[in-house]
Amino acid sequence: MSILDRGEHLKNICLVPYEHLTLGLKFNFRVGQLTGRDVLVVTCEECHWTSNVAPHVLYARYHDYTKVMQVQRDMVCKKCGRKGDLAWRVERATGPEWPKLA
Repeated sequence: MSILDRGEHLKNICLVPYEHLTLGLKFNFRVGQLTGRDVLVVTCEECHWTSNVAPHVLYARYHDYTKVMQVQRDMVCKKCGRKGDLAWRVERATGPEWPKLA
């Protein structure tokens, strides 16, 4: 089962404004660096399908020190079936209760 199969947890995720977040080099980014207000945006470059993966889904399946590049190998596109080569980025929720990133 793919980590993208549990999208039902994220039905209201689009209601919160998000901004792109750069936390360092992509190949060195770990699951444990995600906070509760982050979201992993996964995109298939072949069919342009996009999914949002909440950190609690990754915490349930992977160790904190697992690199997201290793998690990427388990990702499967639900639309075209492409495996392991999906693009991803991290976005963080912003709003009146959370200050903007510098």
